[in-house]
Amino acid sequence: MIFTNSKCIGCNKCIRSCPTITANIAKLGRIDVDQEMCIACGSCFDHCKHDARDYEDDTDVFLTDLKAGKKYTIIVAPAFIANYPKEYKKIFGYLKSLGVQHIYSVSFGADITTWSYIKYIKETGKTGMISQPCPAIVNYIEKYQPELIPMLVPLHSPMLAEAIYLKKYQGVSEELVFLSPCIAKRMEITDKNTHGYVKYNVTFKKLLQAIGDKYKTAKEADEESSYGLGARYPKPGGLKECVHFFLGTQTAVLQVEGEEEAYRFLREYAERRDNKPFLVDILNCQKGCIRGTGTDESINHIDVELAINEMNRLVVSEPKKKELFKSKGTSHNAWNSALSLEDRWRYFEEQFAGLDMKDFMRSYDNKSVNVKIPSNQEEEEIYNSMRKNTESSRCIDCSCCGYATCREMVYAIYNGVNKKENCIFYEKALAEAEKKKVEQMHQADMEEQQNHKKKLYGIIEQFRRLNTGVTQLAEANELTAKDATNITQAVMDISDECENIKNSLGVISGFLKVYIESNQDIVDIASQTNLLSLNASIEAARVGEAGKGFAVVAGEIRNLSDSTKKLIEENEKSASDTVPKINASVEAIKKLLVHIDEMSERISNIAATTQEISAHSENIQKLSSTIQESVEEL
Repeated sequence: MIFTNSKCIGCNKCIRSCPTITANIAKLGRIDVDQEMCIACGSCFDHCKHDARDYEDDTDVFLTDLKAGKKYTIIVAPAFIANYPKEYKKIFGYLKSLGVQHIYSVSFGADITTWSYIKYIKETGKTGMISQPCPAIVNYIEKYQPELIPMLVPLHSPMLAEAIYLKKYQGVSEELVFLSPCIAKRMEITDKNTHGYVKYNVTFKKLLQAIGDKYKTAKEADEESSYGLGARYPKPGGLKECVHFFLGTQTAVLQVEGEEEAYRFLREYAERRDNKPFLVDILNCQKGCIRGTGTDESINHIDVELAINEMNRLVVSEPKKKELFKSKGTSHNAWNSALSLEDRWRYFEEQFAGLDMKDFMRSYDNKSVNVKIPSNQEEEEIYNSMRKNTESSRCIDCSCCGYATCREMVYAIYNGVNKKENCIFYEKALAEAEKKKVEQMHQADMEEQQNHKKKLYGIIEQFRRLNTGVTQLAEANELTAKDATNITQAVMDISDECENIKNSLGVISGFLKVYIESNQDIVDIASQTNLLSLNASIEAARVGEAGKGFAVVAGEIRNLSDSTKKLIEENEKSASDTVPKINASVEAIKKLLVHIDEMSERISNIAATTQEISAHSENIQKLSSTIQESVEEL
């Protein structure tokens, strides 16, 4: 009936407010409802700030049946008038216009419940019994504290008492629909121990949501039964007031209301063995059925309180009650507060003398849900998995997970309805471990960064050196280019000089050739001179003493001619030896010129390459500077 809608954010408030450990199933960012474990107390509605819980009742199917022509009789809780004091008659009129046959107030059933309760306790002598008008309380006891089942009053609630009375004593043939302030009433009417007397549970809130403003134009209609003292039942302590009205305020009726108080009381009450009250008037809702789980929480509380006070006027007046009593064989008004307690009770019994209390008896079933209890070893393992390794960490009881104690969280985990990740201590411990790990990683990272910085500084220094080297290389290349250009020019000058030498050597070679040729002429002249000298000597000798001087001259001429010839021969030999050498020098110079040309071309290429290297060096220098700046920014 109760379910989680899409608005849930997993805040755990529903878990925190729930009186059971296993009714809520915690998932990732969402908490669902386990229908088997839920008692429909509605506590989650009170505490959820996200409107993430909703419920289903029988409103839609009921209205569909009416439109299809099916006939129903409505029994309505007195709390309806408290919530809609100005609208209720028009709402009743609208429902009758849809096909509802009759509308009866459950307050008369509440009177039957009061009568049967007091009568049962008086006849059996049992005390300390727990009232059962609240189905959430009954659900809790049957599911979670079945040891208290014998303490539940074995009599029907006002709703069922009214239904049984109408069916068995008034002969109402239509199926009955309960106009209800309570979600959990659906569990009661579907319980096999209520025998299907009531067909549907239609809550105030869902009915008004379904019909909207349609009722405003309807004719007014009223209930077909008068209100008795049972009209006070919806109020907190309403049953207690009714018991005190007939038995006096000295009768110990323990009044308990509210989800937190009621279920804590039941847990403690199960341990109590003595000093028990006459009756326990216990309700799930703090404001009683007036503000039940099926009511519209947007209705102003002040208006509801004023309506509660107004409900006291609903207790029937003397004439109407006399008429009712006459039909039951009595003319006394049990509601007359001027009567003694004894008379009030006697007249009250007379009013219901025609009823058989056995018709209103009921039984209960042990519906114990399977809430598993972990062994000590299993509990220890769960605690350790939650990083709760010390006794103090196991008693933090912060309730962030939604449970009152860490042990309850362990039980929830063991039963599979929660996870250790929902424990804030575990998450903090995990975060601390992660933080420590991150710090260690950060420390290692810092060391790595330091090493990285050192490496970066080394790289930067290398880039600086590279930059300097590239700069120097660029400068050297520039100088080399200039030197290569100068060398090229010098080689060209040498080439020119070699060409001049070659030309000079050509001239010398020509000269020597002429010289050799001239020497031949001189040799020829010397030979002729020598011949003439010889002839002169012969002639001088022939002359005698007179030619003696001439002979001397002729001898000197011959000596000179011989010396000249000998010198010329020696010079000719030297010239002959020199010419090949000059020719060889010319050939060498020719080869040198070829090599010079090649070297000049290569030096030109070197100069060009050097200039290109210089340009690239400049680009490398710029790139190196850019990389250095980028690395320094790291």
